[in-house]
Amino acid sequence: MFCVTPPELETKMNITKGGLVLFSANSNSSCMELSKKIAERLGVEMGKVQVYQEPNRETRVQIQESVRGKDVFIIQTVSKDVNTTIMELLIMVYACKTSCAKSIIGVIPYFPYSKQCKMRKRGSIVSKLLASMMCKAGLT
Repeated sequence: MFCVTPPELETKMNITKGGLVLFSANSNSSCMELSKKIAERLGVEMGKVQVYQEPNRETRVQIQESVRGKDVFIIQTVSKDVNTTIMELLIMVYACKTSCAKSIIGVIPYFPYSKQCKMRKRGSIVSKLLASMMCKAGLT
């Protein structure tokens, strides 16, 4: 593993110009831990975002810094509540998209519903649906 980011990668990812923002979703403490390790390895600070649930269990996301023209990486691990985790990611991605981020990349170590990738009887291919939803929300 490299301890230093190669110069050509720095240029490609806009790291030296402050064009990279790294966010962690609120799914659980392991997500935050993973995000901090990645940020430390890249030599960047974590982006400021507030993710919380309203009393009616709706998820609300507030991006607390400008992402305009920047490459955004959102790290999301999956907790026991898979559907809430997915909505959290989708809302976060869409918030970055509407804030004019240059690109939005999701870092998802375990892809939810990945075992439902084949058509069985009259079922549906849920992993394909989820991938489409993520693209529609703004993942590039």
